[in-house]
Amino acid sequence: MTTEISWRVEERDTVPTNAEIAERLRALSEQMADLGCDMEFLGGFGPMGQRGRDLLWLARIVRTCVHEIEGEAK
Repeated sequence: MTTEISWRVEERDTVPTNAEIAERLRALSEQMADLGCDMEFLGGFGPMGQRGRDLLWLARIVRTCVHEIEGEAK
């Protein structure tokens, strides 16, 4: 069974640029932050809320990586 990720890798014949990687990471961090906010709202002070806050924290880390990658590209 071929997953979507491996399918993308198989059809790509070039190495992604820093800008492409940064763009994909930015989209990932936005999705992580959106989902984290929803989880925090629905979970409140319970375990789901804590997982949402953790996901928000991780989204910030990914966003920091994006800024660093963009800085390297300049």
